[in-house]
Amino acid sequence: MTRQKVAAIILAAGGSSRLGRPKQLLDWFGKPFVKHMVDLSHQLKLDPVVVVTGAGYQEVEDVIKDEKVLIAHNEGWQNGQSSSMKVGCKAVENQQMDALIIFLCDQPQVPQELIEKMLQEAQNEEVDIVATSVLGKICPPTLFKSKCIEGIMSLQGDQGGRVLLNRYNTHKIEWQDDRLMQDTDTEEDYLKLISQYSI
Repeated sequence: MTRQKVAAIILAAGGSSRLGRPKQLLDWFGKPFVKHMVDLSHQLKLDPVVVVTGAGYQEVEDVIKDEKVLIAHNEGWQNGQSSSMKVGCKAVENQQMDALIIFLCDQPQVPQELIEKMLQEAQNEEVDIVATSVLGKICPPTLFKSKCIEGIMSLQGDQGGRVLLNRYNTHKIEWQDDRLMQDTDTEEDYLKLISQYSI
């Protein structure tokens, strides 16, 4: 079976107001979060890799400028996650893709194995969305077949892709490691995340 062409859209536009410094540049074992997510996408042979920037975009773009990535700047990043998802989708609209995976740049703990599972599930032609579920709760990342782009473009405000799960044929991968749910909204969250993965 030929491998599907799947894009990565990394959302890295948020203002990190509660953290007080750009989340996108937090250190993940020697690399800024956003650089780690770009490298992970390349390792998984996702193509193209799009990084949606917004707040503090110059600093964020500086750490990935040498990479083979498409940078899509979201001038209206304050309008919530849906605005960044739309900017990312627009950046790939002329690419012949089968699907795209939307990542959050502040979720560097996403395991490669989970994405490989998503790609495998996406081979099923009847599946439109492959979602991640941890302890019964939906969380990023999410894979959308290209037919879902129309739905993504209809999202408003801080709506994420979750509202589309009932509209399309969705398969959920039950992931057992609840560290995937750990946020980095505050300094305390970040330190907790790092300590969970430190050997």
